[in-house]
Amino acid sequence: MTGWYKIIPTGPITIGNLTPVGQNSGQVGCRWPPNGHQLAACLNLPSQSQLWGPFWEYNSNFYVPLPLPVYTLDVDIASPNLPTNLYRMQWNEQQQWQVQPEHQGKDIEVIGGQYLIPGNTLQLFWQEQKWIFKSGNAPDNVLQPLPWSSLTLSHNRRQDFQVVDEGGFFAEQTTLMAPGWSILVKIIGDYQPPDWGILGAGTPVTVSPIQEKNTWKWLTASCPQPQGGILLTAALWQQPGRKISVPKPPGVKGYAAEMGIPWQSWKKVRDRKDPNRRVSVLTPGEWMTPAGAVYLWEGTPPLSESGPYPDAFHRDALGYGHLWLF
Repeated sequence: MTGWYKIIPTGPITIGNLTPVGQNSGQVGCRWPPNGHQLAACLNLPSQSQLWGPFWEYNSNFYVPLPLPVYTLDVDIASPNLPTNLYRMQWNEQQQWQVQPEHQGKDIEVIGGQYLIPGNTLQLFWQEQKWIFKSGNAPDNVLQPLPWSSLTLSHNRRQDFQVVDEGGFFAEQTTLMAPGWSILVKIIGDYQPPDWGILGAGTPVTVSPIQEKNTWKWLTASCPQPQGGILLTAALWQQPGRKISVPKPPGVKGYAAEMGIPWQSWKKVRDRKDPNRRVSVLTPGEWMTPAGAVYLWEGTPPLSESGPYPDAFHRDALGYGHLWLF
């Protein structure tokens, strides 16, 4: 049934190319976070249902990626310390992102995309354009380091269940989530997922319902005349008239976004200049913009309520491009 669910992996997760490469050779990359198609497969989601996510949950608190044009005066931060004074950059008349006037010439560190921020803190911070940590703040008002890390697993090279070479191995790159964290998704529709599933290349996960909180209503808040939007989940922005993607939706005058992630796979083709040489190219397709991007609208905004951005391919049904408007 319609509601929120948390997905908890039981081990390291491999997403991407599922075949480890060669003996004593390179690693298989692990794409992370999981995208809407991978989450839908994990939940065995029927086509008539809709998915939002991934978001992140810890101790019943809701987290999203820290937007990219965010900086702090707390420079040279060493783990486990966290930045406590946050500011957001402003779009100026020169069509550039700039720090706030009082911080011109000061040492800053841009930390957008490097942490998770609680949803309630994001709203207040973005409206006030600054957030100063004060002693006694509730734990759910504190930034969190990204709760996942890469982990390389090695496997003995085997053939017919026998070790072929002593010391030979496959190297497989995986992602391991921190204890206590879970992936948070919302399913919209007449469907209840199973209690367990498989994410990526065979990692079992548990799936359990979670009570929705009133403090999560901001995900669909109305904003009749938004100046822009913050990307809460990865996006595949459609280029008008073509299926390939672009780094931003139409009607944007300014944006801050990370480099796109290859949405399709690599293939070997002959080099145009040297037929005897083969080079790797992306199959025709799309690039996925990671969460945390910020867009500023030009002219009439495309949305008046926060939520997944609709397109001709209905990718919003899998949670792509969830925008919080401001």
